[in-house]
Amino acid sequence: MENPIQDLAKEHGSIIIMLGIMGKVVKRLRSIDGVKKDYLEKMVEFLHNFADKCHHGKEEEILFPELVKNAANIQMINELIGDHKAGRDYIRGITESLAHYKTGNPDAYHIAVNMEGYIFLLTGHIKKESKYLFPIADKQITDEVREEIERRFEKLEKDVIGEGKHEEYRSWVKELKNIFG
Repeated sequence: MENPIQDLAKEHGSIIIMLGIMGKVVKRLRSIDGVKKDYLEKMVEFLHNFADKCHHGKEEEILFPELVKNAANIQMINELIGDHKAGRDYIRGITESLAHYKTGNPDAYHIAVNMEGYIFLLTGHIKKESKYLFPIADKQITDEVREEIERRFEKLEKDVIGEGKHEEYRSWVKELKNIFG
C-alpha cells in the first residue's frame, strides 16, 4: 500500500504537467492558431474529475479533517480549501466559455484568461502543499491512520471517478504533452 501523502504528491506531478500544457494552450488560444475543442474538453475533464473531484476530494474529505484535529493546522487548511474553491470558479469559467468556443471568438479569450488564473492559483497552491502541508501530514499522522487514509483514498478514487480512470487521465496528460510540447 502506498503512502497517501506520496499518492497526493504523485498526483501533483500530473497536475503540474497539465498546467504546463495549459500555458502553451493559452498562447494558442490568444493567436489565430486556436486549439481543437476536443483537446480543451479533455483538459477540462481532467481538471474537473482528476484534479478537483479526485485529488482535492481526497484532501477535503479525508486528509484535511484528520489534520484539523491539531488546531495549529486550521488556518492553513482553510486557506487551501479557499484555493480549491477559487480553482472550481476558474474551471467553471473555462467550461462555460468552451460551450461556445470557436477559434478566434471571444470565448477563446475567456478560456485563456480562466486558464491563466487557474495556472497561477494551482502553481502556488501545489507549492504550499508540498512545502508545508505534506511535511506536517507526514509528522502528525500515525502509521495506523495513514493506512486508513490510503484505504479511503482508494475507495474515493473508485467511487468518484471510477475504476481505471486515474490511469486514463494520466495517459491524456501524456497525449496532450506530446501534442503541445
